[in-house]
Amino acid sequence: MSRLARALATLAMTVTLCAGVYPSAARAQEPAAGGLPEESSGRPLDGYLATAAMAFLALFIVAKSARR
Repeated sequence: MSRLARALATLAMTVTLCAGVYPSAARAQEPAAGGLPEESSGRPLDGYLATAAMAFLALFIVAKSARR
């Protein structure tokens, strides 16, 4: 693995992990009047994108190490 690829992989992992713990993104949701929410009001796209980025990075690292 070249130095540039290793540096980019490290940077991508750092950004992905830091994006998952962004403090203002986690807010408590108030329960609906009936106790259960009628409709999801969260932002699930953020979680899906972070999960996809980490999965891609893991596959990238495994594929690069499997070539040797």
